[in-house]
Amino acid sequence: MTRNRTRFGYGAGLAVAAVSLTMLTAAPATAASDSWYRDCRVDSKYTAELSAHVATTKKSGGSCEGHAYVRIMVDGKWGTWGSGSKEATRRSPVYRIEKSQHKDCNCSTANVITLTR
Repeated sequence: MTRNRTRFGYGAGLAVAAVSLTMLTAAPATAASDSWYRDCRVDSKYTAELSAHVATTKKSGGSCEGHAYVRIMVDGKWGTWGSGSKEATRRSPVYRIEKSQHKDCNCSTANVITLTR
């Protein structure tokens, strides 16, 4: 009888572990991203990333003068644009970010990318 109890306990433990692992690996992705090249030069790459509480635009390489820009939507309202010569980040430590917008210059020819979670 002792042997059956041990097998049952071991089997139940494996079943719980398998279900837990399935739940962790089947969780939906919580981040969105995109990348593009600025029209002024093909060598200036911009990358946009959005997670639950952080949105970032990064500029890498190239000789475009455009900065990286980002703004976030929280509670249905757009915030102000943040900028940096190589990277711009906006955070919402308490509330989840609904959408983010990313652009490659503060001009009429800017590429504006919108990411949604």
